[in-house]
Amino acid sequence: MDPRNSSEAAKLYYARREQLIRSFHGDEQVDHVMKNLKSGKNLIRWIGKARRQEQIEAVPLIAELLNHEDEGVRRVAAQVLCWFGDKRGFDFVMSKMEGPESDKWWSDFEKDFASQKPTEYLPRIKALLKSKAASRVEVYVIAKVLAQLGDAESAKYLLPVIEREPHMAVETILKLADVRDSTVTSLMRKLSSKSSAERFKHAADVVLANQGDTAAQQRLMETARRVISLPQPENPDGTYKPGLRPAMIGEETPAWDGNAFFALEKGMEVVDPALAVPVLRDIAIRAENVRFSETAIKLLAKIGDEPARNALWEAARSIQARKRPFEDRIFTPTGKALMLFNDATSESLAATMFSGDKHTMKVSQFLAETRGWDGLFKLELFY
Repeated sequence: MDPRNSSEAAKLYYARREQLIRSFHGDEQVDHVMKNLKSGKNLIRWIGKARRQEQIEAVPLIAELLNHEDEGVRRVAAQVLCWFGDKRGFDFVMSKMEGPESDKWWSDFEKDFASQKPTEYLPRIKALLKSKAASRVEVYVIAKVLAQLGDAESAKYLLPVIEREPHMAVETILKLADVRDSTVTSLMRKLSSKSSAERFKHAADVVLANQGDTAAQQRLMETARRVISLPQPENPDGTYKPGLRPAMIGEETPAWDGNAFFALEKGMEVVDPALAVPVLRDIAIRAENVRFSETAIKLLAKIGDEPARNALWEAARSIQARKRPFEDRIFTPTGKALMLFNDATSESLAATMFSGDKHTMKVSQFLAETRGWDGLFKLELFY
């Protein structure tokens, strides 16, 4: 049922998706997007709406905008075409990277190609790497994309940068997670054992854990568990409790431990599921701050095996009992997570979690069956 599997699956998926939007939000919700795309006004807004609603009939109109006079419109059109997996979008971005003004397209190239991972472009990307050898910055960007595509050759371009400034290269370290290379493993072990910034040590542990390093997995689990004791920073009326409001996003406070959340969000995904599930279950049920519970619930859903499902049952029943403040905030994410399991208990608990919101439940079931975890939690789709 995944639209990426075949043209027939795609045809059925997009037709059903449109029907769900029309039946609940009305014909105007769909027709307005097409009408405004044809009008030529506020195009960036309407291209974005077409993506969130997955209006496949808008793709030909968006493809025409690759020739638009406004560079911003061309850029967003290319991004959305790549998001749909349309070859015209990837070809457009590649042509810009191969051209004389490639520096304007670094971020688009990195985001679009790394997220979609169109491996058929590997030969062109490797040729691009050689052609841009004179530019250290461009080589670095291209190598990061190659790393996320699993290309081991990229390591020789990225490792020197990480060695020079590891504290500035956390995201680059993470991009090496799928690269199987002895030099990568060696540097990650070195970084993980150094007595310096905790965050980049955890990033190195993510790479090692993904390679099956049990010691790295243990370190990530121990760090992730710290979120359980962090307090909920808000009062019931939405105001912050004294001393818990951060002056800036990411600032460490008694209610926020960035390293623990990093280990939870990035690390628990690569820990052996048999080890990760009990930790995630405890966080889902016991964390005082329900933001951390929600993250654990999503990760359990992503693991998707029987122990993870059973842990979600426990979490759903605990949330239903409302033992903690603010648990109503995670009813819907828990319901979505349960939709990924096709059994009577999961369906019954999910119905409780959706609290009578039949539309969201219906759409969640559809997306769970067709787009899986990504469709529910990653793709930011319109419900």
